[in-house]
Amino acid sequence: MTDVQLLMYRQDVPAGASADTLFGGAPSVGPDFAWPVCAHCSGAMMFLGQIRPSAADRLLLIFMCSNDPGMCDEWDADAGGNAVLAVTSHGLRLADLPTDGDVVRPRYGAQVEPVTAKDYDAARSHWGEAHDGRQREVLGQLGGVASWLQGDETPACAACSKPMTLAAQLETGPDYATEMNFGGGCGYVFDCDCGQGAPKFLWQG
Repeated sequence: MTDVQLLMYRQDVPAGASADTLFGGAPSVGPDFAWPVCAHCSGAMMFLGQIRPSAADRLLLIFMCSNDPGMCDEWDADAGGNAVLAVTSHGLRLADLPTDGDVVRPRYGAQVEPVTAKDYDAARSHWGEAHDGRQREVLGQLGGVASWLQGDETPACAACSKPMTLAAQLETGPDYATEMNFGGGCGYVFDCDCGQGAPKFLWQG
């Protein structure tokens, strides 16, 4: 058994820049930020959310192309249809939004709730059973061990070539109408302890 760090939906969220984990809206960025574009269609990517890893002094900003879903390999960690940018958690501002492309989702917050269970799936199930009808409020897990839907696809770090560490596993979101497009599955954010390689994102449906 372990304490699984569930990410739970929070409706209240600061209107301005924030160093916390949250989803949608505009990303909180530093002075040198440039909005990422898709390697396939060259359009601006959608901002999915920002993750503050445990005890970290930085944010992981997650982007995915939504301009032509399914055509830009946006599920792949290395194909250029998504991006994860690491920014320091100090001196943040809200990014200016691109004028073109499908780039914004509704904004909502997240908080960590530890649940003792054997793994993420069990923790999510236990929380859902204790809170009938509210399982979509479980937004994923912070850190921990990935619960794969289609087999282990842990990416290798581009700098040191070692398997990367799970920073967060993400569900599609609290509202079916505005959920993130993971093909009905989960998203996975990875980082590396070497501190040299860029974080990565992928999803499985």
